[in-house]
Amino acid sequence: MVFGIFIDVPLLTIPFLLMIKFRGRLTSEISKLRLPLIALYVLLAIPLLIFEEQIDCMPAWCGTVVIPPTIPFLMLEMLVLGGLVFVLHAKNPLRVTLVFSIYGVLFELFLGGLVGAPILIAAILAPYVGMGYAFVSMLPLSVLMRGKDRASISASSVQPAAGIR
Repeated sequence: MVFGIFIDVPLLTIPFLLMIKFRGRLTSEISKLRLPLIALYVLLAIPLLIFEEQIDCMPAWCGTVVIPPTIPFLMLEMLVLGGLVFVLHAKNPLRVTLVFSIYGVLFELFLGGLVGAPILIAAILAPYVGMGYAFVSMLPLSVLMRGKDRASISASSVQPAAGIR
């Protein structure tokens, strides 16, 4: 935590709670943009990733760079997540977000920032880490799934042309 627990936790938690409360409206407004779905997904994920990483990444580089070097790896994770949503035909963004958050906690425990942390510290930080992964994925997934649903509905609602008899 870069700024300390009393600044970092509210700085991420309050926007996350607002995002949950206004997710439907935000998704509706963002979905109105006329961009390819994957571009909209990526353009929405990038600022969320940068914001979250500026709060939670290691103090060694957060104060020295605008865009942390972890962003390309996290963006790759987000692209894989978006691809899985398409391949698996996921319908519920909250379930996918929950699974992604669990994956994030496990990733951090075994390969990331929580490696070697005492069990008590890991147990205290695990919900916050999960919320960080949910923060960066929930809104982009909601937009992606809504756009995917709209595309499939509009494609299936096209009536075949009637032939001349």
